[in-house]
Amino acid sequence: MNTNRKSWWGAPRTITNAIENRKISWLELFSDLVYVVIIHSFVENLSEHFNLFGFVTFWVLFLFFFNTWTNMVLYFDLHGENNLRNVCFALLQIVAVAVTATFTPDAFAGHYTGFILAYSFNQLIYMYLYFRTMIADPLHATTTRPFLISYLIGEAIFIGSIWVPNLAVQQGLIVASLLIFVSTVMAESGNFDREFKTRQIPFELNSAVLERYGLFTMIVLGESLAGIIEHMSEEHTHIADYGHFIIALACIIGTWMIYYTLMDERTVTAHRYWPISLFRGIHRFLIACLILQSFFISQTLESGETVYYHGLVIVTALMLCALLALAVPKLYNVDPLPTYQFKWIAASIVIILLLALAPVFIGLFITDLLLLGIGVWTWADNQ
Repeated sequence: MNTNRKSWWGAPRTITNAIENRKISWLELFSDLVYVVIIHSFVENLSEHFNLFGFVTFWVLFLFFFNTWTNMVLYFDLHGENNLRNVCFALLQIVAVAVTATFTPDAFAGHYTGFILAYSFNQLIYMYLYFRTMIADPLHATTTRPFLISYLIGEAIFIGSIWVPNLAVQQGLIVASLLIFVSTVMAESGNFDREFKTRQIPFELNSAVLERYGLFTMIVLGESLAGIIEHMSEEHTHIADYGHFIIALACIIGTWMIYYTLMDERTVTAHRYWPISLFRGIHRFLIACLILQSFFISQTLESGETVYYHGLVIVTALMLCALLALAVPKLYNVDPLPTYQFKWIAASIVIILLLALAPVFIGLFITDLLLLGIGVWTWADNQ
């Protein structure tokens, strides 16, 4: 009776039980949908809090939410099974993230208690899941036990900040806990090296994980499209508005083309764990830049003000730098970007930065030509 119940509920897959040519499940796709609303909330709140505090808040909240997304992506990839247990906890995590997202406006306004409590519940879900993997696979404790201890310390600081009367001190404790959460895996690279080498696990990001990053990027680009289309549905009185709309649309298309040309079918392997962790960290920075690009595109289209255009130029250049950092190093790339492509993209970054001196929509038009040119050229060169 107990055996049947256990098989009906299921157990986490051990880290050595890798699934060859794993495909993204419908459950994973559904779990990503909640981040559509979160990204939209970031853009909307940045519009209302366009100041230094607003940008710091954006980065803090983005790192919190993306850390949850990363941990669940890795859990699905390393331990996920097609069983009721996996479905129930994944759906519970979706609900927890959705509830946490409702406190985003409060966090931008400097009120953190609701966000802290909701996020902690969300985080305890996958901490429990990882704890159960250690119980099911004792050898996995090499990496899981330090991970959980570090997260418990971070949670103690995070929840404890609720009772700190000084707002500045509370904000400092929140940032300190965040740094613990986002740095734990990289700091534990030595443990991963020992476990992976002992158990003969390859140091790589498989195609399913890379596809999840690509899908998240698609969500962000969708928010960019939604922002400019929403603006045009309200403001389309002059022919110039449609011209500006096309220019903004071309910027998004160029970004899409470059990302998927450079990242499509990329093979990421290394001889140690920290380069794999570094690749994920750079990708996290890239996605943050894309969210900011979405914000600046919509604001530039809406107002035409120089400050938003300058922001767009900077984050577009940073996005291209991040793509180069993902595609060039032999540290984790089986097929690094050729040197001549690197030089052309690097030169384009310099030109884009110089275009900050140009009039807004002229500069944006030339930026579009560069982005589309890079995208078409790299695509044709890879055929």
